[in-house]
Amino acid sequence: MRVLIIEDEYALAAALSTVVRRLNVEPMVAASGQSGIEKAQRQRFDLVLLDIGLPDMSGLRVLEQLRALPAPPPVLIITAHGTLENALEARRLGAHDYFLKPLNLSEIQAALRDLLQPPATDKLPVPSTSSAPAASTPEQAVMIGAAPGMQRAFAVIAQACASEAPVLLSGPRGTGKTLAAQVIHRNSSRSAGSLVAFRADEWAEGEREQALLRAIESARAGTLLIEEIGTLSLPLQAILARTLAGSPPLPRLLATASGSLTELIAAGSFREDLFYQLAVLQVQLPPLCERMEDVAVLASYLAGRAAPGRELTLALETLACIKAHAWPGNVRELAAAMQHAAAVCTGSVALPRHLPESVAAASQTDTSGHLDVSLTRVLNAWLDQRLTGPENTWPDYDTLLAHVEKQMLATLLVRFEDKPTRLATALNMNRATLRRKLRELLGRE
Repeated sequence: MRVLIIEDEYALAAALSTVVRRLNVEPMVAASGQSGIEKAQRQRFDLVLLDIGLPDMSGLRVLEQLRALPAPPPVLIITAHGTLENALEARRLGAHDYFLKPLNLSEIQAALRDLLQPPATDKLPVPSTSSAPAASTPEQAVMIGAAPGMQRAFAVIAQACASEAPVLLSGPRGTGKTLAAQVIHRNSSRSAGSLVAFRADEWAEGEREQALLRAIESARAGTLLIEEIGTLSLPLQAILARTLAGSPPLPRLLATASGSLTELIAAGSFREDLFYQLAVLQVQLPPLCERMEDVAVLASYLAGRAAPGRELTLALETLACIKAHAWPGNVRELAAAMQHAAAVCTGSVALPRHLPESVAAASQTDTSGHLDVSLTRVLNAWLDQRLTGPENTWPDYDTLLAHVEKQMLATLLVRFEDKPTRLATALNMNRATLRRKLRELLGRE
């Protein structure tokens, strides 16, 4: 048996090769997309490990060509930059699974074992591209996030799009649970049917049962979204549980919850059987304070959406205020803040004074706080990725420090209008030292 590893990072390719050998399987490495395609065309492989970020082409293009082979092998996607579009496209093209860096090599080994050494009675067919859901178009893809928590959520959302299993979407209010449900429906086999949303507190007490029954009936050919399912009364929960256990045709069920359903079960206010019926797939959406690396991109996108027909950019000082705010209302609060900025800013650049007072004041009251926590989280994730594989393949300390310093200098130069003399003066740096670092790290004379 042979496994093809298409990965341009030498250390990670070596680590994956070690994992493959542990299963008594022969690994073969290709460092580019074209090389991987040519190897797969010349000989048969039992499985392919494929990185999306390749030097010559996107791994998704490679996946498309691998799936066109006469006997396409199962493909496991690995990526450092998980996005909703990549996850959906990988599923549409027939990828068997989708793993995010930094990789958990134990999980990779378990997935390889299941695919390469499956029990004879449990062999599953390779997913077909003909029945997989279509990927979102750029206009539809409004979920944004590079933070690890969002990448994990995107991977499960992609799995949900390729399935009809019930899905529980959890997370604090304002994190985008309803939006994620819309994405799942739009990219599922039920997309031709209606997405029917039901929320119990929108109905008077005496009308809720009939409203739920009407929603169930209307969604039989499509998807039923129960919002804040933890607020359903026990009688309504019983109706829903009976529906899910009934005869087809049944609606595809999606449910959102801001609180912990397991705590409600312990308190006797939520049915345990209903929980297991609906939580087949679980999408956990993190609060915005745990994905601060996404805030600048999100804010710019939401500002553009709040000002259709005109250009509205965010000044660096404005972004600093935005990053210093804790965002207890999550993405919903950020969207409202960008609408506020668009309403009060008559020019093309939103300044701190155009933000709501609570956000503009954040830079004065907490300029570090959760930003330091976010920096630590991102740095840990980056180090986990760099220190993958055997210790003798790890970069040395000076190499790691040079990479961090390079990014910092590049950012500082932008802030000081690409003028090293101003940068050296403002930060009390030795000019000769700065020139040497710019030459060594950024290739500038």
